[in-house]
Amino acid sequence: MYRILLLAGIFFMIIKSVSANPLDDYRWKNRLLIASVSKKQDRDELTAVLLLNHQKLTERDLIVIDISPEPMRISGTVRLGKKQSINLRERFGLDKGMSEPVFFLIGKDGGKKAHRFGMLNLNNWFDLIDSMPMRQKEVRCVIQSD
Repeated sequence: MYRILLLAGIFFMIIKSVSANPLDDYRWKNRLLIASVSKKQDRDELTAVLLLNHQKLTERDLIVIDISPEPMRISGTVRLGKKQSINLRERFGLDKGMSEPVFFLIGKDGGKKAHRFGMLNLNNWFDLIDSMPMRQKEVRCVIQSD
């Protein structure tokens, strides 16, 4: 009986790790900008924008996660494993052949807040984040502690 319970526990842990949402590790700690960018020119432009805005991203606890189709890579972002990226692409309804950049904003609560197609305009995303109640509360706490 012990062996059956042990095997069932191991099986459950394996199933849970395979089906787990890879974004759960960031919940309540970070906002996420999920990015899928296929063209090299767009990736290079995005890399430059992220570098220029590193401090503003950090202030907002915003991490950019790259789920671009293989073998595309966006420098300066978090790259998930291949299976996790595929799962997220499916979850967000992204076709592998899609050539237009697409971005999804995930709040600290893990919920999808917005998505946009086309090149990234970080100022628009910052305005959206800054208008959210949780972000406004964070800013008030920083001001009060100074």
